[in-house]
Amino acid sequence: MYIERRHNVGKEEAIHKIDCFLDDLMRRQFPGGITIKEPFKSWSDDAMHFSFKARKGFVGATISGVIRVDDDSVIMDSDLPGLVTAFISEDTIRNIINKQLDGLFPA
Repeated sequence: MYIERRHNVGKEEAIHKIDCFLDDLMRRQFPGGITIKEPFKSWSDDAMHFSFKARKGFVGATISGVIRVDDDSVIMDSDLPGLVTAFISEDTIRNIINKQLDGLFPA
């Protein structure tokens, strides 16, 4: 899944916002008994590699990707496992992420 969002807060502020957002996301309680396990993130310059396991009961899937921050945009590229998209469409996930990005980077 590929998402690109423009921002006007500068690269350093955008990196800070994305970093804090992902920390919060990985600690959050989700509806329906979904839990986040084994969160990982690592910054290399302006790119953050991330992964986590989303679990519900005995079923789980690893979600991973890269978020790149430029002077005026944030680009997320992530592989969504078939197990995830079998329950939630990629369009629904994209819409949820875009709403979160609206809060971080209002127009």
